[in-house]
Amino acid sequence: MSPPPRMAAPPEATAVFGAAARALRPNPRRNVAEWAEAERVVSAESGSPWPGRWSTARVPYLREIMKKLSLSHPARRVTFRKSAQIGGSECGVNMLGQIMAETPAPVLVVLPTDGEAADYNRLKLDPTIRETPALRSQVKDQTSRDERGSTSFFKRFPGGYLQLVGANTPKKLEMRTARVILFEEISKYPRNVEGRGSPIKLALSRTDMYTGREKIFDCSTPHVKGQCEVSSEYELGSKAAFHVPCPHCGFGQELLFANLRFDSEADEPDSAEYFCQSPLCGEAIAPHQKEAMMTAGAWVHERPELENIHPSYRINILYSPVVPWVDVARRYQKARKDPTGGLRPFYQQALGEPWDEAFDLPKADILLARGDAWPVKRIPPGVLFLAGGTDVQGNRLVWAVWGFDRNFGQWLIETGELHGDPTQDLVWRQHEALLGRSWRDAWGREVRPRSWGIDSGYLSGHVYRHVLMQAGRHPFQVMALDGREKWGLPPIGKESWRPVRSPGQEHIPPEQLPKCPIYPVGTWDLKSELASAIRLTERGPGPEGWSPGALRWNGQMVDRAWIEELLAERFMEDPKTGKRVWARLAARNEAWDLAVYTRAQARAMSMSLTAEDWDALIAETQGAPEAAQGDLLAMVTPSLKAEAEAARRGQAERERLNEAEPEAPPPNMTAWGPAPSWTGGAAW
Repeated sequence: MSPPPRMAAPPEATAVFGAAARALRPNPRRNVAEWAEAERVVSAESGSPWPGRWSTARVPYLREIMKKLSLSHPARRVTFRKSAQIGGSECGVNMLGQIMAETPAPVLVVLPTDGEAADYNRLKLDPTIRETPALRSQVKDQTSRDERGSTSFFKRFPGGYLQLVGANTPKKLEMRTARVILFEEISKYPRNVEGRGSPIKLALSRTDMYTGREKIFDCSTPHVKGQCEVSSEYELGSKAAFHVPCPHCGFGQELLFANLRFDSEADEPDSAEYFCQSPLCGEAIAPHQKEAMMTAGAWVHERPELENIHPSYRINILYSPVVPWVDVARRYQKARKDPTGGLRPFYQQALGEPWDEAFDLPKADILLARGDAWPVKRIPPGVLFLAGGTDVQGNRLVWAVWGFDRNFGQWLIETGELHGDPTQDLVWRQHEALLGRSWRDAWGREVRPRSWGIDSGYLSGHVYRHVLMQAGRHPFQVMALDGREKWGLPPIGKESWRPVRSPGQEHIPPEQLPKCPIYPVGTWDLKSELASAIRLTERGPGPEGWSPGALRWNGQMVDRAWIEELLAERFMEDPKTGKRVWARLAARNEAWDLAVYTRAQARAMSMSLTAEDWDALIAETQGAPEAAQGDLLAMVTPSLKAEAEAARRGQAERERLNEAEPEAPPPNMTAWGPAPSWTGGAAW
């Protein structure tokens, strides 16, 4: 008796059971690297120097990373902070290839913008799919006109899909569930997209259904220190570096740019050699030995306990199989001589390191060429008020008077030194005479500072005695200042009182001694503000003059030594604590300190000024009788004249508008507003 004929399963059942079978199928034993070597075909369209069969042997440092990217590996997040031209993006392409071919899952590929997502598909993904038979047979045809086909941004394959999105389009980030996310160039993503917060967090929320089985890959060149996502994730992971053995002694080491030697005087060095870091060796390593070193290299994890949870890797261009060491040297020589900031892309793209904005202050040579021209020791048009400051050193007092305009542009009026022992009265008598000076403005008027601050951090008792002696002797307040290293403090805070003991008063109880008010200065915010102003100065004047807020000085009055003092501090990471702080990098920093202290006074003095108060101040300081015009014209350079004209036109327009509907001045308001507490109630 023959068996009954088999009934064909309905199409719906076939689809359901087929999908279930694929979902339950265990992940293959081979990892991403093994899949790529067996299946991947590199397209010539991709720009690769090696079209054809993929070979991990050319980039041996990628082998371990691709192993951790396999869905069968327990690592839930893999981070790769890399230089350019190192092959990092190919790791992601290989991971996507294996997923589409044999480990299907829903995948989200995020790039900084929709445009970059389209480029990624056109240059990397589509060519790989077309050239690789294992993918060509799996991914639905992109030319299909029905909803079951693929598009440039959406790839369909049995058991899964791949969605390409830009980090600048939050709606697309919220559309689909994903088990795998590839964050390509994560450090370039916007911090907040359309008011919905971080695009990274939006994308990660798409993996909630796969918690514990998700796979996240961060692959990016770094951005700016403190704002670099790939660096932040690298620090949270296992922190691996690729160590290669010295061909002479076998010592394993990370390749660092500091150990690359070349002719630093040549614009185009002819050669470059790497020198072994071992103190027992130190031999030169020739470029032709690099390939064997790479083959024998291995990743060393600083935090091995995270190697199978969150492995993170860093690498620089010295490992690149396509960039010779001598080319790295040439790039550096070109970058460091580029006045427009060539070192920043060199750090990010070649060294694979986040750029520290602290290094972004200009060089002394550039600022030395940015000197302006107006008569020495005179107040140029546009300056509305002056502030003075003194820094106490072991054998001298260094002082400066700075002027400030409406935009807090800071103009150096005069600076100098009073030589002598600050523990003796003689140098302080010279300082008292200095406090009696005035400076002539563009209209011939004699102008005195609105306040004068003295840094009391050194030889404090002598500063306090001098400040007490100046009380009531000048039409402005002389203050003892004390810098505070913290963010978010006011320019000048509430005073504290210190008893001052003079010689011969040792027997007097502290409560019966005269007291000096000490004013704290919030230096860190002011230093950041000053650094920004210096960057504006670096640009120089454009067609419409200097950028509002720039630092200005007379080019005849300062020298290179003063410029170097102005660049004496940098905002950088403390190597002991890892915290970012303002650090002093030069022996002398008086110019920097005085610019900070006078800026603190200017900010404190003008805190309460309204727009009307500023207008009144401009009217008070930027006009003069007819007889004084000759003095003005004698000192005005073309750029200053244009700025003065613009200020006058703005003031005339404001006066015209005010005539239409006059307003009474606010009660109890002088041209400088109500006096802050640290003035003792005196009008400015």
